[in-house]
Amino acid sequence: MQCRVRDVMTADVLTVAYDATPAEIVTTMTSYDVSAVAVADEYDSVLGIVTRTDVLKAITLRSAERHPLAPWRRPAVTPDWAVTVAGRMMSAPALTVEPDATLAQAGRSMRHHQVNRLLVTGAGRRLLGIVTAADLLRVHDRTDEAIRADVRQILQGFPARDLALDVRDGEATVAATVTDTRLAAQLTRLVSAVPGVTAVRDELTVDPPPQSPPEPVRAAAHRPLDGWWPNRRPQTDKRALTATAARH
Repeated sequence: MQCRVRDVMTADVLTVAYDATPAEIVTTMTSYDVSAVAVADEYDSVLGIVTRTDVLKAITLRSAERHPLAPWRRPAVTPDWAVTVAGRMMSAPALTVEPDATLAQAGRSMRHHQVNRLLVTGAGRRLLGIVTAADLLRVHDRTDEAIRADVRQILQGFPARDLALDVRDGEATVAATVTDTRLAAQLTRLVSAVPGVTAVRDELTVDPPPQSPPEPVRAAAHRPLDGWWPNRRPQTDKRALTATAARH
């Protein structure tokens, strides 16, 4: 069965309120050793996401006057806690993905938006979890033996002859004989959906079954409703003829 986002995501997502202060966000990040937190409302609907980079951008450098006796002293770095809240720092709208999306779809979205994480949301943008690039890559951290066993299990009962399988470094090579191109495409899709398969090399042969010649069509004979056939003479009732002759 093809892996979905729900199979690899982290369901326990740290969230902060819209009016959370930078101090509260930093405390949450450092306490749980995370690099991002989701911003949600009281109904767990996603509003945005705040990353470490967003927090750093909220920190302003105050141009303190240099001391005449210590000109080498750097200006103090102080966070502007007074006017900044999570709602002003967050990236919104947050990039999200549905739990039933495939890992390939999630990976394409990350690559397109150049991010390393996606929030997983359901109906009404309700927060369900988070999936990272590391989660997607972890699926492919499987041995060839484990991948081969899964492929064999999936192909059990598949209508193919002379099935042969080999997996090396995640690349699956499948050789078999099928009866049509539709089955060949279906077999390739099944193998490529196995977690850990990075590529599929098919050596499939399409061999349609022999078609039997059509049976000759025989014309149906027409039989009148009275049961009389043109090539048969009607039978005469001999008793009726005898009775007629006796009267004469």
